[in-house]
Amino acid sequence: MTSAGRELLRAVQEELAPRDDENRLAPLIAAGTAPRRVFGVIAAEELHIVPSDWRSFHTLAARSGGLEARRYFGGLAGGEDLALAKLPALAAEAGMDEDDLRAYEPQAGCQAYPAYFAWLALNGDPAEVAVAITANFAAWGRYCAEIAGGMREHYGFSEQACGFFDFFATPQPDDQAVAAVDEGLAAGTLDAVRARRYARLFQSYELTFWNTLAEQS
Repeated sequence: MTSAGRELLRAVQEELAPRDDENRLAPLIAAGTAPRRVFGVIAAEELHIVPSDWRSFHTLAARSGGLEARRYFGGLAGGEDLALAKLPALAAEAGMDEDDLRAYEPQAGCQAYPAYFAWLALNGDPAEVAVAITANFAAWGRYCAEIAGGMREHYGFSEQACGFFDFFATPQPDDQAVAAVDEGLAAGTLDAVRARRYARLFQSYELTFWNTLAEQS
């Protein structure tokens, strides 16, 4: 029997799916028409985003009243650690040295996503946030797979440089997410209307990240 948490996640993913193709940058990279410099910009932006998301996941874990949510967010924080270690190779092959990265000024359109996530980490019910981020993971993973493929086919990046996108392109089991959502439903703390709102805004802010960069490509 499918749990209520899994059904909610599936329903929210289906509601978000019609906008998944609004990412304008990933197809440019897949076709090899985006400028190579965009990869350096992605690395520079992500060097700000990943540590922020790491803190947000830890904040959510600390705020979670249930064991399943703490486990879920704690595990995601560990993933951010692994992802962060893969960014220097991407930056270096894209032509960004340490001085370039220090001098780089983040763009508002790219940093809106982690700013909203940080707000949710402080203000959102953890189970509702679990719905929002998990529902968006599938599209994020597809974008990363598409970008990693384009990097190899058209730009000649090494395996190490593709590692950041490969990491997120690998599908992960969603059992822990489902357990966290089921836990929130059982406790009566999860409001599906708010969870859907958070998921919709997450998607919009992520698309803003990609499309801010697409406008410069």
